[in-house]
Amino acid sequence: MKILHLGQVIGGLDIYIRNSIIYAEGDYEYILVHGDKDNNKPIEKNGERVKEYGISLYRNLNLWNDFKAIIQAVRIIRKEQPDLLHCHSAKGGVVGRVAGFLTRTKTFYTPHAFSFLSTQSRLKRKIYLFIERSTKLNAWLLACSESERAMGINLVHYHEDKALVWNNAVPDAVNELGNDEA
Repeated sequence: MKILHLGQVIGGLDIYIRNSIIYAEGDYEYILVHGDKDNNKPIEKNGERVKEYGISLYRNLNLWNDFKAIIQAVRIIRKEQPDLLHCHSAKGGVVGRVAGFLTRTKTFYTPHAFSFLSTQSRLKRKIYLFIERSTKLNAWLLACSESERAMGINLVHYHEDKALVWNNAVPDAVNELGNDEA
């Protein structure tokens, strides 16, 4: 199975994607699409470097750059033909979900905290929420926590069947150890 990760690979998200790839079990092929100005280091899995592409993916809203990023992502997805597209964070989520919809690629989106929660401006919050709702398209929500999943269902209007939890890509230690040891 070929999995394409798409997002700005900086800070905590860099560590999250890096660890998700390095420590994943199974025979998967990974591709990483990130902002062309991201300062990430190459990722190695089983002694081989993970294939990377840089696109016009920047934090600030800019319709021209965002449109370019969608076109670039669509081209890469068509070239690589991944089985699964995993989009990360607000900007990567918008670009990836639109590109996934246009290429009919199975798409998962992990917000790593919804962008509409990080602003004090009522207008920005409404705009960000509108963007989240209008770009959910065919994507599944792969939340980092139960509370993020609940917000996805209640505020963004994901259907419960399309909202899953992957506790920060870490197995549920309580379930693995059993209730007696927790």
